[in-house]
Amino acid sequence: MMDLQIVTKNLNFPQKSAVEHTDGPLLILAGAGSGKTRVLTSRMATLIAQRLAAPDEVLAVTFTNKAAREMESRIFKILLDLGISIREPLWVSTFHSFCNRLLREHISLLDYKPHFGIYDDSDQLSQIKKVMGALNLNDKVYPAKSFRNRINSAKMLALSPDDVAKSSKLFLDDKSIAVYRLYEQEMKKANSLDFGDLLFKTYELFRMYPDVLLMFQTKFKYVLIDEYQDTNHIQYLLVKMLAEKHRNLCVVGDEDQSIYSWRGADISNILDFEKDFPEAKVVKLEENYRSSANIVNAATAVIKNNTERKDKTLFTANAAGDLICVHEDRSEYEEARFVVRQVQALIAQGEGNYSDYAIFYRTNAQSRVLEEQLRSSGIAYKIVGGVRFYERMEIKDMLSYMKLTANPADDMAFKRVINTPARGIGKTTVEKLEEFSMQEKLPLLQAAAKACEQRMFNAGTTSKIRNFLQLMEDLQALSQRHNLVDFYHMVLDKTEYVNRLKAENNTESDARVQNLEELSNALTQFMKERIDASLQSFLEEMALVSDIDSLDEEQDSVTMMTLHISKGLEYPVVFVVGNEENLFPNIKPHEGDEEHEIEEERRLMYVGMTRARKRLYLTYARTRKVWGQEHFNPPSRFINEIPENLIEFSTTYQTPRFVATAATNTARTAADWTAPKKGASDFDLQNFPDYEMTDSRSSDFSKGMRVRHPTFGAGSVFQVEGAGEQQKVSVMFTDQTIKKFVAKYARLERI
Repeated sequence: MMDLQIVTKNLNFPQKSAVEHTDGPLLILAGAGSGKTRVLTSRMATLIAQRLAAPDEVLAVTFTNKAAREMESRIFKILLDLGISIREPLWVSTFHSFCNRLLREHISLLDYKPHFGIYDDSDQLSQIKKVMGALNLNDKVYPAKSFRNRINSAKMLALSPDDVAKSSKLFLDDKSIAVYRLYEQEMKKANSLDFGDLLFKTYELFRMYPDVLLMFQTKFKYVLIDEYQDTNHIQYLLVKMLAEKHRNLCVVGDEDQSIYSWRGADISNILDFEKDFPEAKVVKLEENYRSSANIVNAATAVIKNNTERKDKTLFTANAAGDLICVHEDRSEYEEARFVVRQVQALIAQGEGNYSDYAIFYRTNAQSRVLEEQLRSSGIAYKIVGGVRFYERMEIKDMLSYMKLTANPADDMAFKRVINTPARGIGKTTVEKLEEFSMQEKLPLLQAAAKACEQRMFNAGTTSKIRNFLQLMEDLQALSQRHNLVDFYHMVLDKTEYVNRLKAENNTESDARVQNLEELSNALTQFMKERIDASLQSFLEEMALVSDIDSLDEEQDSVTMMTLHISKGLEYPVVFVVGNEENLFPNIKPHEGDEEHEIEEERRLMYVGMTRARKRLYLTYARTRKVWGQEHFNPPSRFINEIPENLIEFSTTYQTPRFVATAATNTARTAADWTAPKKGASDFDLQNFPDYEMTDSRSSDFSKGMRVRHPTFGAGSVFQVEGAGEQQKVSVMFTDQTIKKFVAKYARLERI
């Protein structure tokens, strides 16, 4: 046996224990910054080096292509250091990439052609709209995105249209089931899969063809799953299937960092691992190598308030470091100025470069004020996982309405808003209008009016164009009579833009509504600061903002992102802003289990805190504008969960003169600071094929014949298509579900 000291010499005892456990299931509970990637890669390299499995007999799955590439690169390096050269690619990938690779070989068994297409979100939405048209469902009444969310949820739960109709796991109304059913038919006709299908069709393949599943169960002697706390139900089912034969399943994760339930992640997968695999060995990686002791202890104190977690305690041998800076300001504007001043001061003291600084926030809309302050101070910044505030779709849509109101000759604005939100004016109509406007040498708005007069289009299309023209005429009149903020709210109302977003009722649409709220706040602030706060002057300023925003991506810059995106990253200095009740935690009261949501929000705080290596700032504002109105929220309960001896508190909040004089503008100690009581719950967020198989004697099947399938049980042959090797058999099972099989491979037994 090869000496593996080169692999394990730099590992601590629990890490080494995890790497050397090679027989049976293994749960690695890896706290933040505890070196889980090192353990995972070392373990996979060890399995190959010890010849317990060939390189292509180990499957490792993670959640991003970047992480997969990094893992594969590290494994190759470890093996090279051991004198082992691997020439073929390893099975290290994301769930979707793994399933895509598998389906390319075997999807013909599901009656698809091997060269299937993969639809992105936009393609999927277009297909759903096509289906809705065939079912006479109006997109204005039934938003297509709502149907898309329901279909994706069903697939995440491994439910076909027939399953949904009978299942209690997910309720869909009759219209949704009809859309789902026809959508699946159209997708098969197009020989295409959506993103959710990559997992769901693999699951269906395994259930319908046990021999295919057995082939992969036999092939992969070891299965390793990274970020197991982020797996959803369909991923959980696939993992259990693949590991069933050898039971050498190793999962790595941290239930304290499970923050994606809104996209289907199920924390119970990791919490219940020992129920699924009672013989599992559990290894806890509790030593943090990333952060200072004060940061580790503060984060640990916060997360211990959760009940949905394993018994583990993060610790570190690192120095205590700076105290956690908790800072209070009067408003979000002053909060942003404080962040900028701190960055400038630390840089002046020689504390690294701008790229060492990160600002995290709970919602995308919060970036706008921070962007303005960074920009005005000449500090370069970049936004990860998102776009700059004024480049976001909904913001550009609203600005285009305002531009077209101020300048009816703005053809780009016209093209952006004529069918936004959807009002039935299609691409062909717009193209004809463009051609006509070129002929007549008129702006599109005037050309559209003339086209209606000349009856260029049918009555229905003409009526829709006239309604749009009337809308723009009304907005032009309103812009003359109302101030900037009031006019903006009238644009939202008249266009029904916000109502359409609210009807979609999903995480994405909620975030877009929040961004529209933030634009209202920007307009309010603009009016406060400018004497000539007209529509024209605001649009001019926005044009200048766009020019200044074109920063070189390679230059040294502060990084900004939502807390959800921060997971897996680390920075020397981290600012978590907006630590206020109703914002963070961000809870919608009447939606689901409130306590469960609070625990996920607390995990999000834990993730944010543990990204910091040296300095951590937690800031909040006494007041914050929502739709232009000041809201007063107490500091986040999570701040109150940090021991006072770990906090350095400061404030620039001024008390009224009749209340205090000398105390004004002075910093207060943590003892003077009144934090929210634990458990505070005064929420108000309404605003927001090389394998052998048994021949099934395909020529013997006939309609009405009773058969039994290894997975689905007894049923009757419903339809027989073709003959010989290509014969397909549709079977209706006792639960009235119909499944179509390639008869040769289906292992159907006559009864």
